[in-house]
Amino acid sequence: MRLLLLAALFSCSCVRGGCEPKIVNIGAVLSQKRYEQVFKDAVTQANQVYGRDKFKLTAISVTHKANAIQMALSVCEDLISSQVYAILVSHPPQSNDHLTPTPVSYTAGFYRIPVVGLTTRMSIYSDKSIHLSFLRTVPPYSHQAHVWFDMMREFRWNHIILIVSDDHEGRAAQKRLETLLEERETKVSYSQFQDSQCVLVCKRVCINRKSLLCT
Repeated sequence: MRLLLLAALFSCSCVRGGCEPKIVNIGAVLSQKRYEQVFKDAVTQANQVYGRDKFKLTAISVTHKANAIQMALSVCEDLISSQVYAILVSHPPQSNDHLTPTPVSYTAGFYRIPVVGLTTRMSIYSDKSIHLSFLRTVPPYSHQAHVWFDMMREFRWNHIILIVSDDHEGRAAQKRLETLLEERETKVSYSQFQDSQCVLVCKRVCINRKSLLCT
């Protein structure tokens, strides 16, 4: 009963005095410095539409660092220390493609802080055993397998040859297509080739007039 009275008194005092909106810090790791103002403007617009009296969003941003350790330190010192509720991370420009969101995801995942990938399409970030709290706004490259599968059904192809690279992206695409084919009870077989053999394989396929999907 005492707790109920205290709660009632607290709510009344909020109505009379006007409760301050809750501050929600949103972090961002941006590819370039010039996008920081764009991020701040977006947060300001979000406050005008959704904030009202309940909460107020605050923008805190940093840019990608040239070193993974420096990036992790920046996330800790500039974002996590500011008690951000989530971190938006963009993919660096093509010239700096080696600067991936991985250190941001690892560091934020340790503290269970959600990381939202804005443009990252690499399949590795869908692996929750590695990237615990990574969310994405665009599908990974491996989802192209759904398009291939739909093409097979549309054109009634009975045989295809899938050539993929021997890395995580290639294996992820192959695995997804195999899963779709197994659900259809389709027989799957595969072989490994060296780079120099791929041209010969393609020529044989063309001669045999079989359908070829190449990635």
